[in-house]
Parts: sequence; C-alpha cells; structure tokens
Amino acid sequence: MSNSLSGMAQVKETRITNHFSALPSYDERAWAREALHTHYEDRLVDKFGYRQLVTYVPNKSEPIHNWFDYKEGFSKKLVEGLLVEFDARPDELVLDPFCGCGTTPLTCQQLGYPAVGLDILDVAVFAAQVKLRTDYEPHLLESKINQLLATPFWESESTFPDIRIIRRAFTSQTMREILFFKEAILSEPDEGIRDFLMLGLMSILEEVSFTSKDGQFLRLVKREIPLVREVLGKKLWAMHADLLGRGQRSFLYQAPNTRSPTMVLRGDACHLPLDDESADIVITSPPYLNRYDYSRIYTLELALLFINDFEELKGVRHSLLRSHIEVKPSDTDEVHTPSLREILSNLEGRKLNNPRIPVMIKGYFEDMFQAIKELHRVMRPGGRVALVVGNSRFAGEIVPVDMMLSELAEQAGFHTWAIWVTRYKGNSSQQMGRYGRRPVRESIILWRK
Repeated sequence: MSNSLSGMAQVKETRITNHFSALPSYDERAWAREALHTHYEDRLVDKFGYRQLVTYVPNKSEPIHNWFDYKEGFSKKLVEGLLVEFDARPDELVLDPFCGCGTTPLTCQQLGYPAVGLDILDVAVFAAQVKLRTDYEPHLLESKINQLLATPFWESESTFPDIRIIRRAFTSQTMREILFFKEAILSEPDEGIRDFLMLGLMSILEEVSFTSKDGQFLRLVKREIPLVREVLGKKLWAMHADLLGRGQRSFLYQAPNTRSPTMVLRGDACHLPLDDESADIVITSPPYLNRYDYSRIYTLELALLFINDFEELKGVRHSLLRSHIEVKPSDTDEVHTPSLREILSNLEGRKLNNPRIPVMIKGYFEDMFQAIKELHRVMRPGGRVALVVGNSRFAGEIVPVDMMLSELAEQAGFHTWAIWVTRYKGNSSQQMGRYGRRPVRESIILWRK
C-alpha cells in the first residue's frame, strides 16, 4: 500500500467507525475498505452501456465465437470497443493471460492485430485453438462431416473416466454414442479436420446430458435426451456454414494479416512465457472470486479428451487460480493490505457455509498479485490494461475486488486511471434476509504502465 493511502486510512478511521456505528455488527469494522473507496472513488465511472458486453451473451450470435459455449467469457464487442478506447495500433501486441476459449485473440485476429492468449484449462485452450485456425478447406470439411455422420455405429472399446457426475450425466445409450463418435473422429489423420470435428462433439455434451452448467457446478436436470448423431450434425453444419460466410450474421471468414500472428497457448498467468516489455495491451478477465470451480463446470468436456480418472481431475482443480473452495493454502505470503486483513479478521468466528472461504480469499489475492507482477514485467512502458472483474460478498462481508486488485497493481508499478462500473449485481435471497440488500459491482479496471 502507498504511504498516502496508508495515511488516509489512519486519518479516516474515526469518521468511518462513526459512519458504520448504526449498521449491524458484521459491518462495524470496515474502515480499511472505506479508505480504499475514498482513494479510488474519483476514478469510478458509470459505464452501464457495457452491461451486456462483459458477458458471453452477445457471442451466442457471433459466428465462430459461438462454436463453444463458454459462459464465463466476455464478448467480441467488448474487445472491439476497448481496442478503440486504447487507440490500438496494428503493430501493438495484445495479450490475454486468462483467455478462456479465445474471445480476445480471435477478435484481434479478425481485426488484424497480433495477439497471444493463454489459459490453464485444457478445454478452453483446445476450443480457442480450433477457432483460430485459418487453414480449413470448407469443401474437404463438408466431405468429412458427411462421412462421419454416415458412419454406421459400432461399439467403442474406450470408456469415460469413472467419475460420479459422468455416470449420472448420460444414459448408457448416449454414452455409447459419444464414445463411438470420439473413436471415429480420432481415426481422422488430418489434425485440423480431427480437431474441428472433436470440438463439435465436445460442444454438444451438455445438450445430450442430464446436466446444466449452473454457477459453481453442474446441476442435474430432467429432460428428453436427443440423439447424439442429430445434435452433432446440426452443430457441425452450423460451424461449417460460418466458414462459408453463411453464419447467423453472414460473417466473412478470412485469413488474418500474415504480419499479425495470433496464437493461444496453455500456460499459467503467474508465469507468462513472454519476454520482458514485449506486450502493449492487455484485455482479459481473471476468474472471479465467486467459488466457481472450472474443473467441475467442465467435467464432461475434460472427461471426453483430457483426463483419465478422478485423480487427474483433482490435478486440474489444484492447477487453477484459487477462486474456488477446494484450494490448497497459498505458498506465497506477500499480500498484507489493510483491506484484506480486515476482511479475513471479520470472517474469523463467523458462521460460513464453507470454512475454507478465508483460505480461498487469501489464495486468490496471492495468485492475482503474482499475475499482476508478471503483467508489469511483460508490458512495455505506456502499456494499457483492461481487466474485467466482479466484486464478491461472503457472510455479509463485501470484497471490493476491483479496488483491491488496483491497489496491488499500484504496488507492482501500474497506475489506475479508471474503474468502469458496468453493472451492480444483487445478493442472494439468503444473504439479503440475513444482511440486507447490498449489491456488488462488476467492473472493468483500466491500468497503465
């Protein structure tokens, strides 16, 4: 924390304590967060026009972007708007260290900007790499899709990993059909065609299952299960149509400018495989501090191609940024800001619906501080960062993630020039009944090196 902010906290403690004296006991000790708010309040800007753009929803009607439904992502239109806001030049390298299924690099590729995306989740990296390929031959793909869909069923010798949610997700017949198509696709010798077909299969798993991606987990639902062959055919032909410019919005697919290479790699945002001062712009959204466990949400997709048993699934879980409950204690201890100490102290002895919430909060900010320091290392002077984040609330305690990360960014050497507030999200009915209505922000933080 800077000396100025630390001093502000000391000066304002009495006034803030008095300000909160009439509120319930869970909020009496909030002076550090009030000081943080005072420090950043002149940089808060209402940008409610971005409300939907920070979600994946607009991408559902964007050809190629919609090949894989990644609910935790943001939209192509957001990336386009931020590139304009940053006055980006065609020779500037755009980085997304939490790229998910590739919205930032794919948008940059379509617009002619060089870009690098990284993600730790194999499912996301695979989807992004398939969408970024520019060497598809639509007529050859047409032949291969027809061939796959006309292939008579056979009993595959492969199996799904023995994981409880997998056993409950599919009927025995659906599982047999999925494994048949997987085996048939893997027999395709051409890597590009093989991956295109496999992404189609991966993208329909939820639709042919009894599961629905619902926040932190896969929820079991009752519904009629369609035939895998029919759903797969519909998906593959929709993907193929995008390559011909016949998508929902008549997108013309073109190879990018060869001077603007774009790639997505599997990698850890805390250890970026980039040279010092090599990136100019960052457009990204780290996992929110919301207990979402991506290894649970995407268990079906991981089980199709990337894991062989439950132990490997746990390995994926423990490799992720610590934004979920089943985290291991942090192996670093560098974040000791007053706001974090205050939140953790206030949660001590509190009745929590999971006792590991404080471990998760501590781990999240430790991981994010490592990622922020890496961003500062790889960015050129004058580099611009846009970070989409959501604030959190646990047992009534507000966690102002946008401001807390900005404080860490300033420790790393960035300047926070704005925090765009895109929307406010209400708390759950359970929390509202116990702690009152206390909406939290979803924001775009803007930093400059």
